[in-house]
Amino acid sequence: MPSSAALRDDSPWIQGGLAFRRAAIEAVEADAVARYARDEEACGYLAGPSDDGPLCDAHVALENVANKLHALDPEAYFRTARTFFAFNEKRFSDAVEAGRATGRPVKVLYHSHLDAGAYMSPTDQAVLSMGEPPAEEGAAGRLGPGPAWPLAFLVTSVREGRIAQHGLFVWDDVGRSFVPSTFDVVP
Repeated sequence: MPSSAALRDDSPWIQGGLAFRRAAIEAVEADAVARYARDEEACGYLAGPSDDGPLCDAHVALENVANKLHALDPEAYFRTARTFFAFNEKRFSDAVEAGRATGRPVKVLYHSHLDAGAYMSPTDQAVLSMGEPPAEEGAAGRLGPGPAWPLAFLVTSVREGRIAQHGLFVWDDVGRSFVPSTFDVVP
């Protein structure tokens, strides 16, 4: 994972207040519902033009490798994809770099929660801030210095196979925490 300090910047999307094209948010929702049917959290990202900081108009799904990690080492990776998401961080970092180079930066990392709300769980917060996730179910995690990538974070709640809500979060450097933000859906 890249160093948090190395990638911090003044990208407008890390401030929140984003605009999601309807097709992009519908793609997130379709991914979340499809993966709910497979009993796993969805994950992926949204990108958009660099000259329109708040706009996200493209969706890319990522493979959730949590079940693979759990199968390899169920003690270290005690959660399955039903309650955890993990992805190939090298490929994602490459996508972030390529997006910046081509003027179509990655702006949002998304994931879903199954039969739970659209919030940043303690595990989400620890992992996405480059901290330490809980070592076992019910244990406390530790927040890190901040996100590895200059992004906003979308959590989509799926309950009983239907989209229940979305929550957008950004990192607050002063409070050293993830805070809710606003977004609009645009045509």
